[in-house]
Amino acid sequence: MKPMLDEYGVQVIALSKDHPNAARRHQNEDRLDFVLLCDPDLTIIREMGLLHEGALEFQTFFFGPIRFPIGWPTGFKRMAIPTTLLLDEEHNVQWIDQAEDYRIRGDAQRTEAALQHVFGPLEKIS
Repeated sequence: MKPMLDEYGVQVIALSKDHPNAARRHQNEDRLDFVLLCDPDLTIIREMGLLHEGALEFQTFFFGPIRFPIGWPTGFKRMAIPTTLLLDEEHNVQWIDQAEDYRIRGDAQRTEAALQHVFGPLEKIS
């Protein structure tokens, strides 16, 4: 989605429940070039009504010479519900896309439709 967001001049800011060191490591490993804010105590996530408390937590071990992952549930964890907010230049919320399933992330087609609705279609230069 990055090229599309860049075309619209959208600045991405992500909120993560990770601790800053883990977030920094994730940002470096995945070469993320957007602002990543940390909320390890889930304070902001809870205040925004984005807390999901029923996600299964797995303990994973790697088995055998090909390092096949094997995991089993060890309990439940608290996490943020994947949510995308589109704000305009005045920081007013123009669109919210929230997953019903915490394992599903934002959809490029829905996001592009929202960008076109809020900011208008991009003019293609030939």
